[in-house]
Order: sequence, then structure tokens, then C-alpha cells
Amino acid sequence: MTAQKLLQRVVPVVVSIAALTYVFADFDVRVLSELSWQIVLVMLPAVLGYGAVTLLIEAVSLMRLIDPPASFTSLTAAKIKSASYLLGILNYALGGAALTILLRRRARLGLGESASVVVLISAADLVVVTAFLSVGLAFAESGDAVVRTGVVTLVGIGFFGGMLLLRTPYSLGPLERIRSLAIFDALRTTPADRLGQLLLLRAVFSVCFVAVGGASFAAFQVPVEIGRLVVGMMILAVIGALPIAVAGLGTGQIAAVYVFKDVAPPEMLITISLVLSGGLIALRAALGILFAREYTREALQETRAAGDWKKS
Repeated sequence: MTAQKLLQRVVPVVVSIAALTYVFADFDVRVLSELSWQIVLVMLPAVLGYGAVTLLIEAVSLMRLIDPPASFTSLTAAKIKSASYLLGILNYALGGAALTILLRRRARLGLGESASVVVLISAADLVVVTAFLSVGLAFAESGDAVVRTGVVTLVGIGFFGGMLLLRTPYSLGPLERIRSLAIFDALRTTPADRLGQLLLLRAVFSVCFVAVGGASFAAFQVPVEIGRLVVGMMILAVIGALPIAVAGLGTGQIAAVYVFKDVAPPEMLITISLVLSGGLIALRAALGILFAREYTREALQETRAAGDWKKS
């Protein structure tokens, strides 16, 4: 294992431990006395429902972006997405890499083509999150909401501009070599109607994330204004995707205390965030373990293929 790969695996763990240590430094354990089975009764169906709907969205998203062989069904797409969850818990980029490898083998795509599909889905998520942030900030009860909405909107316009440059039929001169990279294939060639469908699917995904976040506040009987909820959950989604901590643990709790600071005391926000994060991590870990053999099967096939090549 190279030093770079070791750092990629160790740094997120260290960051999460350090962040959680900071979070719990002044934590008032008396807030734990407010935990009850009522919270479980609300959170369990919310997390399970979120997991089922979003996994379906992931499968449909993949199916809309590729022309798979007959053996690659929506169920197969759901299985390989589930199998990628284990690595995705450790690092969002690792999860994307795992999905790329599985998609390449199962859908019989080139490595660049499968990577471009994963990149396109991530790009669509970023577009949707930016749009939701703009809308949420517009409805947030804050005096500087207009300024922040303008900043987020400018970021969104810049991102859309980048996508238009990738898809323009005109030469980009010195940038043409970058645009022609295989990893941008899906961004360049996916038909506009399928892009629209993908954006709609990812918007529903984000709505589900906001909904499960709202359920977590409701479980603790903490009211939260809808604009604040949307903005906060979108920020937490971005923080969770950063490859600096394990599944956003620690960093997510710090962010939750900041973005919802006027909604509830810090201890309550930390507890809500940990319950939500713990539920989502447990669900994805269970799905990852359940379908881990999908990843093992790919490794065995690669090994056998290499052995056959050597014999020939």
C-alpha cells in the first residue's frame, strides 16, 4: 500500500475522531434522558423508507444513462449500488470508484464510459443541491438571505455554463483536449431528455433527504422552518460527501450545530444529527454487507480472466 493510499484511508478516520472529540468536549449528557422509544418508532420507518426509495432512484438513474445488455436489469443496478455502499461509507470517492468498477463489468462498458456515468450523476446532484440551496435561502427567515441566494445562484450559473461548454458543438481550442476526455463522455453525449429525467430523479432524491431530516427533527419534537431545513440538509449533504471524514461523522455534527444554531440547543442538535447519521450508516452498511458478494464476484471474475489470459 502506497503512502498516498494509506493517507486516504487514515485521514478520514483521524478527522472523524478529532471532530467527535471536539463535539463531545462540552456535551451535556442530561439531554440523553430525553431519548425514548417514540424516537425509534418515528425514525425506523423514515430511514427504511428513505433507503428503499433512494435505492430505487439510484437504480433508475443508472438505467437511464446506459444502454445495458439484457442481463443488466434494474435489480442488478440496485445490487451493484448497494455493494458500493460499504466503501462509500468510508469515502464518497471510494464508493464512486467501486460503482464504476461494478458498472463496467456488469453493464459491459469501457472504464471511461462507466466512470463518466458516475461523474454525470454526481454532477446532477451538485446542480440539484445548488438549486435547492438557492430556493431554501430565498425562503429562509434571514436578512442576508438575498445576498447568500445570489452567491449560490452565481455558483449554479457557473456550473451550468461549464456543462454547456462540454456539450457545445463548437471547438474549445486549447480546452478541447480536456473536453474530449472519456470521463466527460456522458456529460457530452447524453440526450437532453435523459438529462432532464436525471435531474428530476436527483431532485426527488434530495427531497427524500430533506424529508428524512425533517422526520428526525419531528422525532425529537423540535420544530424547524422549512427554508432552514432545506438549506441545512443540503449543506449537510455536501459536508457528508467531502472525503475528509468517515461518512461525515464529526464534521456533520459540527455543521449541524452551526446551520441549525437557532433551532435547538447544541446538545439536542448533536443528538439529532448522530441518530440520523447512525441510522443512515447502519442501513447502508447492512445493504453493503448483504450485497458484498457482488463485489467479491467481480474480483473473482477479474482474477479468472487474468489467469485465462496468462494461459493463452
